[in-house]
Amino acid sequence: MSVIPVGGPRPMAEALNEATPLTRQQRRLLDLLADLGRAVTVVELSETLDSHPNTVREHLAVLEGHGLVNSSTVPGKGRGRPRKVYRTNAGARGAPARHLVGLVTAALKALPEETARADAYHWGETWGDDIAASRVFSAENGLVEGVASLMADMGFAPEPTETSDTCINLTQCPLLTSSRTVPPGLCEIHQGMIDRLLETEAPGRRGQVEPFAEPHACRLTLHM
Repeated sequence: MSVIPVGGPRPMAEALNEATPLTRQQRRLLDLLADLGRAVTVVELSETLDSHPNTVREHLAVLEGHGLVNSSTVPGKGRGRPRKVYRTNAGARGAPARHLVGLVTAALKALPEETARADAYHWGETWGDDIAASRVFSAENGLVEGVASLMADMGFAPEPTETSDTCINLTQCPLLTSSRTVPPGLCEIHQGMIDRLLETEAPGRRGQVEPFAEPHACRLTLHM
């Protein structure tokens, strides 16, 4: 496994995490840039936000300092002077995640049909190893709550079920594309991750992922 060389690009999540101390107006400005998904001028931003251009420039300077915004100069319209424009470095809202999901889907489609599910399950096991090693998972408040918190952090939007306090409905899938196609192995990734994580963090406990078990959700059952 290779390590990111010194001086290489930093993880996008690292830059986003540094945005924690941003003010409400700075976050609002960052959200606007993400929604627009293109380079815009201070004038356009100030008009949209109904804020003074100088105030917008101050907020943009902070966002640039955090590595969340980039500025450049483009030719002016007609014979006008060159214009300074700004764009977010985090991508349009949801775009990075959408492209990463596309990458996972393409990788699954490239697997041999006869081994796709087993290969994907192994990917999930490796994913579970990485999660355990990162120490982002905690069962301090109970195994069910720990797993639910992890799945929420991943974007599965877990909800408790009415039938059992060890069952969780996963109402979103971060690896499901808008076309709703399910390539072979997609669900096995999740099962492999859960199996390896519980094997490492809660020996003797098992988790069963039931794809599309509910009208609008998959079900995760923890066997205690």
